[in-house]
Amino acid sequence: MGKLHSLQALRGIAVLAVLLFHMIAVEGKYSAGATLLAYEALWLQLGVDLFFVISGFVMVLVTRNRFQQPRELGRFLFHRIARIYPNYWIYFLLTLSVLLLQPHLVNSSHGSSNIWLSFFLVPNEQVQLVMVAWSLIFELWFYLVFSALLLCREKWLPTLLASWALGLILFNVSADLEAFSPLMKIVLHSYALEFILGSAAGLIFFSRHAHRIPLRPLCLLAVLAIIALPWFFSAQVSGPEGVLRMLLCGGSFALLLLALALLEQRQHWAPPATLSAIGDMSYTVYLSHILVLGVIGKIWQWYGPDPSTLLDNVLFVSLMFGAALSYGWLAYKTLEKPLVNLLNQYGNRWFRQRAPTLLDSAPR
Repeated sequence: MGKLHSLQALRGIAVLAVLLFHMIAVEGKYSAGATLLAYEALWLQLGVDLFFVISGFVMVLVTRNRFQQPRELGRFLFHRIARIYPNYWIYFLLTLSVLLLQPHLVNSSHGSSNIWLSFFLVPNEQVQLVMVAWSLIFELWFYLVFSALLLCREKWLPTLLASWALGLILFNVSADLEAFSPLMKIVLHSYALEFILGSAAGLIFFSRHAHRIPLRPLCLLAVLAIIALPWFFSAQVSGPEGVLRMLLCGGSFALLLLALALLEQRQHWAPPATLSAIGDMSYTVYLSHILVLGVIGKIWQWYGPDPSTLLDNVLFVSLMFGAALSYGWLAYKTLEKPLVNLLNQYGNRWFRQRAPTLLDSAPR
């Protein structure tokens, strides 16, 4: 099937939520007096949870009818690694440059980073040099597990995903994750439940019974779940990233994703082009926005904020928001998109299906 624009629109929403979440802290740090962005909006960090759900759906989308094919497994791994690392390394090197020139400007309140482990996105006890890269480690783990699942029969996928989810739930409600090594904290973390729920939404979307799903109650349930999330995102849910949060957030976002995908498939709606465009550049915006916000904050500090009026905050917040998206668009067009296209061409060439030969058709 063609491109699902709903996925890109939801990616756009996810990255805007993460951007606004980090803008809260930057405004509080660099502006004077009252702040425009409320600290009560910390639930915006759920944008990362939405990214994980979307990833699960996408894995089902890109692997359909490609199970138990070694060449397709190689293609899958190549494209996933090529999607994560090259663009990430650009912002890793930019952040490293800032660290070498002005060490106090990089993660000063979060401790030091292991440079080599951060470069390769290896789990460790220290903060990642690119602060948001912690989520990429989870993405890589999800991809690795899904690669192993590609070795099995495709019809087993629902059972395997359900078994994975059950194992994670049983572990996380009975054991203390903090007692384990950094690697095992990734392997056993309940974040994978959101990935699995996204995969479940993908399986339902592509099932032969999808056309029977009544959209009105599904959409109503999805909307109610999303509206309720900020209220549910209380200290009990948002404290430890436990099973409750993952099932609540992952289930809500999976319902929303399924509803929008079915609506688009049945041509009942088309996502706004602006959101889809932001979704296209969401990875670049996600990786770069901390650097951009830091630069704008320093400029604003030199300018001298006026604590007597909120107009000052409006200008500051607008400048941060506009700069992050403007840079994201420019870098996506000039760096990320050409790089991804080039790597995709190499990957498709290296892993293209071998043409049948006379030996292949000879009787055995």
